[in-house]
Amino acid sequence: MMNRKLTRQTLTAAAMLICGFAAAEAQDVPAKNVPAAGADDELVIKLPDLKKKLDAAKIKVSGYAQAQYFYNDSKNNSANANSGFAIRRAAISVKGEISEAWSAEVGFEIDSGNKGGKLGADNSTIFVDKAIIAYKNAAGKLTAGYQKPSFVMEEYSSSKTQLCIEQSVATVYFTNLANGSLAGRHGGVWWDGKVSDFKYGFAITNQYKEDINGDQNDGVAFYGNAAYEFKFGDDKLEFGVNGVYNPGNDDETSRASKRVPGAVYGLEPYVKFSSGGFQAILDGLFADGDSEVMSDSAWGVNATFAYRFENNIEPVVRFSCLDVGDNRNIDPSKLKNIPTDGSKDYDSARGIYLGANFYANKHIKISAGYEYTDFDGGQRDEYASAFRLQLQATF
Repeated sequence: MMNRKLTRQTLTAAAMLICGFAAAEAQDVPAKNVPAAGADDELVIKLPDLKKKLDAAKIKVSGYAQAQYFYNDSKNNSANANSGFAIRRAAISVKGEISEAWSAEVGFEIDSGNKGGKLGADNSTIFVDKAIIAYKNAAGKLTAGYQKPSFVMEEYSSSKTQLCIEQSVATVYFTNLANGSLAGRHGGVWWDGKVSDFKYGFAITNQYKEDINGDQNDGVAFYGNAAYEFKFGDDKLEFGVNGVYNPGNDDETSRASKRVPGAVYGLEPYVKFSSGGFQAILDGLFADGDSEVMSDSAWGVNATFAYRFENNIEPVVRFSCLDVGDNRNIDPSKLKNIPTDGSKDYDSARGIYLGANFYANKHIKISAGYEYTDFDGGQRDEYASAFRLQLQATF
């Protein structure tokens, strides 16, 4: 900054030189009452620090935590029911908007599951949930890094926005199918675009999930999705389809520790409808592949309905079914905190979830739900029952 005595002629010339800067900064600098300058008045001019403004990134920190109580049992469980308290999830994400086009985001999650890096106990893990760099323009967004591709809707949607407390039996099966080669977090590149009410995307990723370093992979998988949304006033109806093709790797000398010895593909058509407080989501899941990977095709369906009343209470019901044919590899123990006898030879399953959510405010959600899942086709029929209470806080 520099102070200088100016004549009227000098003042006029200076005003002409800085008018461009002043126009650019007009929205950011509040107006002030400035007294008229006399011939001998001293005027101080402060130019904006444009470099500092351009270099500054906007940082946004967000996250959520879920505390849960559960009481779960199954028909053939010879031990006591599984019950207790758990921090189901605790996640934090930091996003930096570097410019209007560029951004980066890193997120971590603590999950009471059994995959990823150990947090210190056998039943608790901490892992990278997302690590991406993105560039966007008028045509769409290009993303590189590590995140979930668009396949299996309950899996790639954020856990904090789920209507049901836990995923359905169909979702759990397709997420883990073929050694996790169809769904879950993958490293890769994504393109997402939108033209009017039509949106689309595609991705090229590593073949297998939960491998942020890429050292367990030896090949790529291909994803695609498309959807069209119809709007009728405040009502919305969306038709879409997600798809994935994983060519696998039949090279027995491959360095990949999670090698899938053949090709596998999946399709997921879906419909979403919302009107006022009502939501309906229907998605179908289908997968098939080479005989080295799957003995038979598999299909599943999820149908979820919810209505949020003006008092912010939201009853939810979900129906799910799964049929894997001759694969006979449905594992009831994959459902969260379900004790079983270890049998994994079932060929079909059906589940129903009844629950409710209460939104105390935009940050606090309290959920309660009961789910009954029936398994058929094994040496012994099996069912699982699960009651859960969950408190969620977001920031």
